[in-house]
Amino acid sequence: MKQKVGLQPGFINESAKRSQWLFVLICCAPLLALRAVMLATPQALYDFIFYWTSGHLFLTGGHPYSEAAMRDLVVSYGGNPAWPVMTFCPPWGMPMIGIMAILPFHLAQTVWFAVSLVLDCFSTLGLWIYFGGEKRKAWIAILIAVTFIPMGGAEFVGQITPLMLASLTAFLLLLRSQRNFAAGLVLLGFGFKPHLLYLVFLAALFWIVKTRAWTMAAGAALSYGAATAVAQLYNPNSLDYLHNTIGSALKVSCGLGGALRSVFGTEHVWLQFLPCLLGVAWFLYYWGKHRRRWNWQVHLPLILLVSVSTSPYCWNHDFILILPALMAVAVPGAYRSISVAVAYLVVQAIAFGLGLDPAWTSAAGVLWIAVYCIAKAKEKPGEIGRGLDSALSSQTREASGA
Repeated sequence: MKQKVGLQPGFINESAKRSQWLFVLICCAPLLALRAVMLATPQALYDFIFYWTSGHLFLTGGHPYSEAAMRDLVVSYGGNPAWPVMTFCPPWGMPMIGIMAILPFHLAQTVWFAVSLVLDCFSTLGLWIYFGGEKRKAWIAILIAVTFIPMGGAEFVGQITPLMLASLTAFLLLLRSQRNFAAGLVLLGFGFKPHLLYLVFLAALFWIVKTRAWTMAAGAALSYGAATAVAQLYNPNSLDYLHNTIGSALKVSCGLGGALRSVFGTEHVWLQFLPCLLGVAWFLYYWGKHRRRWNWQVHLPLILLVSVSTSPYCWNHDFILILPALMAVAVPGAYRSISVAVAYLVVQAIAFGLGLDPAWTSAAGVLWIAVYCIAKAKEKPGEIGRGLDSALSSQTREASGA
């Protein structure tokens, strides 16, 4: 009888763990199903056609920021003439957009979809390793990736954000290995949609000045300068970016700013940038609080979440860029918590399953900050200790490399 009593707590704990895992898998099931549907659905005329048409115009000497020229091409491939057609990729991104347009459209679309899958695999496993995840548990990172609908959405519509996420992953890995110049070079990948990572740019700038990591600044200057020069020399129309895109960009209403405009009036354009200004104010406070013990592994996740959430222009699929924050809380074991699994499911259901107006569904992305905070609260003390040890040793390497 005593033996039974002695075994009972262990049996209860094991049963509780099984119940938790069963609940987590039940929460993941609809997300897995939606991701499978995305992978199986034939590709249609989504975002990729705008990248391709702009890149085609760039390669052929046309105007890559001409709405009229882009519309003619889009319509020729079956697009709706009423669509707003404009690419907002800056001049330094034009060489990359041009590479995407070397192949015929339908072949290029298929190739980019395959490339996106490869890039997302690299980012998923690279981030898991960066945040200290064990290689034998890498399946957890894969489970997160295949249930993370913004990642599937970015692949499905042919977005460039998988390349941005891969650049962010490479930046972190290079920074940890003290290769600051190479880390500066890959900052170019952040610039394809710089508004999404505006707070990461600020953090990098402040960190460069604080640690005097001038080699990183040199790498960034070289990559941005060379890419812009190539774009200008190959097609002088590339520098019409600001002149031709500002008006079209201001007509777009999405994200938190778009939600504010839908309430108070779309004519109040300044509301589109109000969350961004609040984001900068928050960052200045956050940097001032943590600058003396700054560590990318510890502090980047929250910066990413606030940056994308308060961006003046974002859609649901742009939240693929918060994957590092999800990996940061998954490594210490937050995925085992029922409350985290529910929050993970609910936020994605709001964004993708309720049929809300696009401005409001993209604004709902701010709820990812709540998911992150819940997950941080559920981290296990032992795992937190190991994570902090890894972060502190990484911090020491970064400081010595600077």
